Amino acid sequence: MNRLFARTKKREIMPKAFEEFKFTENQKNGPVSEFWEKVHLAAKALKEETNCPNNIIASGLRAVAAEWD
Repeated sequence: MNRLFARTKKREIMPKAFEEFKFTENQKNGPVSEFWEKVHLAAKALKEETNCPNNIIASGLRAVAAEWD
């Protein structure tokens, strides 16, 4: 697990979706947590590689998410 994510997880600062969708504790500590970590790290890597501002990265993630809805 990424150290930055591990520290964030320890402080229990998780995405709003954890509250909004009312995941179970097993989901929060298992597949949902794993998914969040992977997406978060991929987004950070994309930001570093492209040097795009946060709002562009966020817009791109929303556009990708819209394809799944």
